[in-house]
Amino acid sequence: MSNAPHRDKILIVEDEEIIRVSLRKLLERHDYDVSDAVSIKAASENVDFKQFALIISDLRLPGQLGTDLIKMVDPVPVLIMTSYASLRSAVDTMRQGAVDYISKPFDHDEMLLSVRRILSASRHRAVAAKTLGDIALLGSSEAIKKITRVIPKVAASDLPILIQGETGSGKSALALAIHNGKKSTRQRFININCAGLKEAEFASQLDVSSSSTTVFLNNIAELEASLQPLLLRAMQNSQCRFICSSDQDLEKLCKANLFRKDLYYEIDVVSIAMPTMRQRSADISVITQAILTHFDDVSSGLTEDAARALIDYHWPGNLRQLKNTLQQAVILASLGEPIDAELIGLGEITPSPTQVTRHISKGAIDQRITQDYDAPAGLSLEDYFTRFVLENQENMSETDLAKKLGISRKSLWERRNKLGISRKKGDESLSD
Repeated sequence: MSNAPHRDKILIVEDEEIIRVSLRKLLERHDYDVSDAVSIKAASENVDFKQFALIISDLRLPGQLGTDLIKMVDPVPVLIMTSYASLRSAVDTMRQGAVDYISKPFDHDEMLLSVRRILSASRHRAVAAKTLGDIALLGSSEAIKKITRVIPKVAASDLPILIQGETGSGKSALALAIHNGKKSTRQRFININCAGLKEAEFASQLDVSSSSTTVFLNNIAELEASLQPLLLRAMQNSQCRFICSSDQDLEKLCKANLFRKDLYYEIDVVSIAMPTMRQRSADISVITQAILTHFDDVSSGLTEDAARALIDYHWPGNLRQLKNTLQQAVILASLGEPIDAELIGLGEITPSPTQVTRHISKGAIDQRITQDYDAPAGLSLEDYFTRFVLENQENMSETDLAKKLGISRKSLWERRNKLGISRKKGDESLSD
């Protein structure tokens, strides 16, 4: 088997040999570079999860659930397959972060379609991520001007920096910009996500002594209490530049004895507050254009209504949510057609600051469905969709049906065609 760099690497975690071998052969026939394992434990002992473009895992594995992989391998996407197909298990799986859900025995064409779609979306995300450092700091709002003015000043110093701001606001991008703004021999940028770190892993990543290294500690508030003394000693003895970020109030955590005060004082020498998208709404148009230029699918931009919807929205997930929203719209948009407000999918209601919009992939059902409609536990997704549409289309418009199902009208139309569900008379167009 070739390990050519252009081939997407896929890991299969499946304890049933017949299914594992069959899926492996299917993917290899379509030129994927495939590895497999019988359990999460076996996989973790033999492979580096980060090398894979996609992981396909059975839900029920020896000793662990396949969904346990989701946090372990993040940001590698995880596709869950199971013979226990039901609406509720699908919803639960997607809520835990799986990119898609497929039932066993799976249809070969359906599996290949799902794999291609996931890998395509991942490539879009990778392209956007490469330029996020530039995109996050674009704009002419006073809020972002204040940040860009301070970058050269703090970059010239080796003092520890604490970047605070809401999730998705661009704290990592700011840290990288500060690192790159240092006019010296500083070459290395080590990005450590503190959430879920184990002691051995953390100690090895902190084993640096070069003054040319910047250590970025992302989500510092999530660092386990047992690891905080290790970090404190490292900061006191290392020649590295330390930059930390947090979406939580560390001072409050200290008062609640959830974070070491001495560590807080060590990292909070220079403090920078990263503005939210709500504070820099004037930058949304230029950021949107910059993101869209990295998607080859887009040729006609946004309609006026779509552009206005982006500016008017609350953006609880900030820059990350904006990027993901545009990515979804690009995937759903017809080639050559502009992206309209419906494809943006933000709705008319401005969410609360704690509410983050979720963009559900093919096969997923929005949480609202389980709240509004008590589906039988053993009902498959396709059966549920068919039943819901047939029972409600006489009394609901296409728009209302789509909203209840948590999908776009375009997706509703596509699923109707796929499942052979005709529309009610007098409703033969996509318009209401």
